[in-house]
Amino acid sequence: MEDLELSDMRVEPCVDSHFIRPSRVAFKQNGCLRVWDYVREHDDVSVLILNVSKQAFVFVKQFRPAVYMDVNRKSHEKAAVDGSEVKILEEDSSLPITAPASDGVTYELCSGIVDKNIGLKSLVKQEILEECGYDVPEDKIRRITSFRNGIGTVGSLQTLFFVEVEDNMQVSNGGGNIDEGERIELFYVPVEKLKQFLMDEKKHKPAELLFAGMWWLDNNRRS
Repeated sequence: MEDLELSDMRVEPCVDSHFIRPSRVAFKQNGCLRVWDYVREHDDVSVLILNVSKQAFVFVKQFRPAVYMDVNRKSHEKAAVDGSEVKILEEDSSLPITAPASDGVTYELCSGIVDKNIGLKSLVKQEILEECGYDVPEDKIRRITSFRNGIGTVGSLQTLFFVEVEDNMQVSNGGGNIDEGERIELFYVPVEKLKQFLMDEKKHKPAELLFAGMWWLDNNRRS
């Protein structure tokens, strides 16, 4: 994403979001009063895609504002140690936004939120076509497992799938939902370089990508 440019970026209050709802729950646990903040959000699906024609995995590359703002905040070193706790001294809205745009670029599995009343495999098929341009038969999509995201703050359910594709199944360049401002690039990683890619800390990657990659390596070891 060498031509990625940011402009007119500002931090605003998050109100009436279609995607998240912050809440607070108070309860007694074994007689001790506790208060916990959490965020409600949609469940997700993700899919590890292996292009057998290229012998390479198909990942998506895009700009993630949340990652960018975290990197920007920490680059200003506004966290200070007070005893044993680290406290954030400034709100994002009071910080200058100076980090390069590339600091917000992430490498991910093809994914989507569960916001349609259809089966998960049908949703995965739609996401693969929209983001990566491959038209994949549903019966080729294999469910791996499901797990909970962000258990300290979110707790939503993510379901992981795997599918093999071929070059002749690609009917478009993908790119995501242009109407929603998505700008997704495909990123191919050769099979023999998967572990090296997974362990490259310079490339921002979510945990589900790491898990999916390690799952594949564990199930495809050659003796």
